[in-house]
Amino acid sequence: MPALDTKLNVWTLAAVLTALYTLAGILKGWWRASLGKRRTIIKGYRRLAPFVRHAYVMALFGEPAWAHKQTAGMYDVDEQQRPVQKRIELTVRTWPLGTMGFLATWCNEDDEVLMYGLTTCSRLLRPALYVGDHEVRLGRTRLSALPLPPHFDRPWAMVGARRFSYAEEHSFGNPGGYQTWVVGVNDAGAPAEPPVGFDSWEPGELAAYRERAVINSVLVSGNVPIDLSTVLPYGIAPDYDRVRLLELRSPARIHLSARWGATVTTARSVLPRCWRRGSTE
Repeated sequence: MPALDTKLNVWTLAAVLTALYTLAGILKGWWRASLGKRRTIIKGYRRLAPFVRHAYVMALFGEPAWAHKQTAGMYDVDEQQRPVQKRIELTVRTWPLGTMGFLATWCNEDDEVLMYGLTTCSRLLRPALYVGDHEVRLGRTRLSALPLPPHFDRPWAMVGARRFSYAEEHSFGNPGGYQTWVVGVNDAGAPAEPPVGFDSWEPGELAAYRERAVINSVLVSGNVPIDLSTVLPYGIAPDYDRVRLLELRSPARIHLSARWGATVTTARSVLPRCWRRGSTE
């Protein structure tokens, strides 16, 4: 019988087990940061509904990263039962969903969620949502997939020097539980098609925009008499000037990108001019 080196077999087995353990840790971390996180986000979002408590939302998504006060208009009646509008103060809280998007809630003084919204920023977050009885895949479905509301006049739209937003309201009465869905495009999400020239749109130009613009934000409002015109169009998504994350990449990725960029720049500088891309000499 040939002699067997048991020490070599033990060390080989230990190396294999260590490699497998390391690979399992890498795969577990990737799952938690991508597909697993997406599953948790979508599952938590589908458990939300108007008038839930803020503490309930925190149990699903943890502490919000941002919170601020914002006034909004609400319809009411006076002592003579005449319709009037009053101003109320709502607390707007925002959760960053990793680098995939944002969740925002609008709560009254009793911390009831009157409105909540979801914005996607990544291809990984493409949840299938229902706007009334219409299925919408956030970040993929175009505005034209939804019919224009009855008595539709003009959408809420704004294009500034740096920011833009577009929103349109949809409600379906009793079949929709008297809830209101606001869908649209905001610069805090992706993809984002700016409504350039909306002030002078003709009916055909509005239809053309709805054909090419993809819904990246949705805001759900309960059966509350909030005047949405006082918070839209930018209210459909978080205030990007407030919630913008300055650095989304890890330090290791930044270092590798910088090294790769420096290497490519150096290589291009030492190549003969006739070898460089786009040269015809």
